[in-house]
Order: sequence, then C-alpha cells, then structure tokens
Amino acid sequence: MATPVMTPVEPAPARIRRSVPSTRVLHAVNPFVVALLRSPLHGLLSKQVLLLAFTGRKTGKAYTIPVEYSGEGDVLTIWSGHRWCVNLRGGAPIEVRLRGRQRTAWAEVIDDREELLAEVGRYLARYGPKGAGLRVGVVLDTTPPLSRAELAQALQGRVVIRLTLDHEVERSAT
Repeated sequence: MATPVMTPVEPAPARIRRSVPSTRVLHAVNPFVVALLRSPLHGLLSKQVLLLAFTGRKTGKAYTIPVEYSGEGDVLTIWSGHRWCVNLRGGAPIEVRLRGRQRTAWAEVIDDREELLAEVGRYLARYGPKGAGLRVGVVLDTTPPLSRAELAQALQGRVVIRLTLDHEVERSAT
C-alpha cells in the first residue's frame, strides 16, 4: 500500500494587515520629512503630508510630527494608531503646516466604532480598496468583500483625527 504524500498547507494570507511603518522607522525618517516640509521643496510631499504641532497635555512639551492627511476645504482627516493622539482627546487647538503655510486648527479624536466604520466606507467609495487602505494604514484584501466585523477588527486601536482649519489665522510660512 502506498503511503500518501503529505504536502505542507500554507496558512491563508491575512486579509487585513497593518501597512504603517514601525515606530522605529518613523523615528528615523520623520526628521527628514519635517525638514523637507519646512523647506521650499515642501511641494514634493505636502499634497499628502502635513506637519501637526501640538502641546502634550501632561508634560507641556511641544510636538511636531508629519502625518498623512486627506480632505477638502477646511476639514482634514488623519488616521492614526499612535499614542500621541491622546494629547488631542476632547478636542485641542493645534497648528499645521499645510502646503507650505502655517494654519491654526481645532483637532478632534474620533474613536467610536460606528463613526470609524462610516469613515472607512466613505474612503472605500472615494478611493477604492487599495487607496482607502493606504490612507487608513491597513492593507485590505476585499476579495470576497470584508464583513463589518472584519473591518471593525482591522480598525482596533486606530482613530480618526478631524482637523477643522481656522479662517482668520493664515500666515505665510517663515
């Protein structure tokens, strides 16, 4: 009697995985991104990345970090899964360097599951699965379509930061 040949079964690829670089990589790259966004060459990145400046709630320390954004007009949206977001909970005044100009804004953290799912739905409709995944910070395998529970699981630990730009304070970059 012949012995059946056992072939290893590879696990199914993850349908959802994080696409944001590690904190170590971000700490290495961010100083160069900050310098570029403050320079006359900001146009290379400033259609997708802005500088977000805020004060730590407990320490009072000033932070400036580059973040990807999307949005139109006076409302911008940022997705994050990093700890710095706690400084903006409950709403906070911030400054942004947006397309070479300093602006002030109000930041609100949104972490409600239903609101996050609705926001992802808007991103999927506007950018498609690949574009939405890049902006949200996850790779989405949508064949077959993701269930609501799978999408909610993918968003665990992620928040939306909604920035509302002020009209009255707009000054040229220095």
